[in-house]
Amino acid sequence: MKKLITNVALAVGVAGVVGLAGTAVYAATTATSELSQTINAGVLSTDIRDTGDSVVTNPTFAMNATTASTSAQTTTGTFGANDKRIAVDNPGGANNGWTLTLNATTPGTGKWTSGSNTYQYNGNATTGQLTVNPAAGTLTSMIGASTGITLGSQAAFSGTSPVTLISAAAGSD
Repeated sequence: MKKLITNVALAVGVAGVVGLAGTAVYAATTATSELSQTINAGVLSTDIRDTGDSVVTNPTFAMNATTASTSAQTTTGTFGANDKRIAVDNPGGANNGWTLTLNATTPGTGKWTSGSNTYQYNGNATTGQLTVNPAAGTLTSMIGASTGITLGSQAAFSGTSPVTLISAAAGSD
């Protein structure tokens, strides 16, 4: 391996000399050159993305149908589709950890709607309550690893509090 590296270095050196033939070159015989570079942290961002890594502009949330009743009803739904997922991009922007939460656009007063029907998302079992179970999801790394990143636990919306979907510890990838 060492011999191969030496050969590559010599080939590069020869190419450099050939390219500079006929010109005055002083860098190699004068002071030592020094290169420095500062790489700033990127910005933490979250989107819904498809399998081609394009942002989904209008993600959907579909609930299974249920029959209206005077007793409590339970139905399930899916946020997005298997080919449209929540994507968190952390190019060094949040090295002390981060948390991704979900809440209504207007916490505490927002409503889930279906046509002309509206439902509370943060009430109780009688008035309407939405429960989210991020633990049923799957973490998939696009680049790097998911070390130190965990899915939230099943939780119901209450008052103005959001539900934690994903948490990342300090130094996580």
